[in-house]
Amino acid sequence: MLVAGLAFVSPCFLAVLNSVKTLPEIVRSPTALPERLAVENYEYVFTGVQLAGPMVNSLLMCAAVIGCLVTVAPMAAWSLMRRRMAAGRGLRLLFLAGLTVPFQIIMVPLLQEFRLMGIQFTYLALLLHHVSWGLPLCIFIYSGFMASIPKEIEEAAAIDGCGPIATYWRIVFPLLTPCTVTVVIFWGLWIWNDFMQAFIIMGSAKGQLVFVQLWRFLSDQYVKNWNYIFAGVVVLSVPVTVLYVAMQRRFVKGLTAGALK
Repeated sequence: MLVAGLAFVSPCFLAVLNSVKTLPEIVRSPTALPERLAVENYEYVFTGVQLAGPMVNSLLMCAAVIGCLVTVAPMAAWSLMRRRMAAGRGLRLLFLAGLTVPFQIIMVPLLQEFRLMGIQFTYLALLLHHVSWGLPLCIFIYSGFMASIPKEIEEAAAIDGCGPIATYWRIVFPLLTPCTVTVVIFWGLWIWNDFMQAFIIMGSAKGQLVFVQLWRFLSDQYVKNWNYIFAGVVVLSVPVTVLYVAMQRRFVKGLTAGALK
């Protein structure tokens, strides 16, 4: 266990260590301590690599996708689990089938569809893709947790005069907080760290998201300033690390919720 932990922590340590070193120091010895703290590397991340704008774009994309998922997915899961529909089981299987389709299979048809819709290489196309890609897993997570919520709670709310909408927003949705936290963390990490799908759907010219922008800097064949690249990686790791550390307990609870039902 200790060896496995060191295998995961050592790359992070090397990234932080080399982010405060000059390029000659990195070339000479990547594992040695720096002679001085080169904090100008972090300044260049925002002035030279220009990550500030893409960071804002990625944060807005995360907020938009997560907002759509935590609004639509629990509603769909509640309807599938509580309403008696003849096609309910078939719809659940249809959503589960969406978890088995790799992105590489639908990549070309998806781009053609966006082109026909006139939204190719736009943020709207990336938003629609992330939302549709995340709905099957989110509905699966919410459905598993919702199976553990007693129906008597909703029946009591109905006796007190709550309609379906009031029952959902006032009673059911607050009880889904562990699952909502899981969705926020999981898809926040996924969208923030995403490079391949953002690069393919947005294109290299218009894909102003964080890791696409960092790739532009890294792909310059004449410039390999690893000190700036390490500093950029550290900066981009901070938001998601803080998010996970702050909400990790509820994240684990949300993943295991409903497992024993």
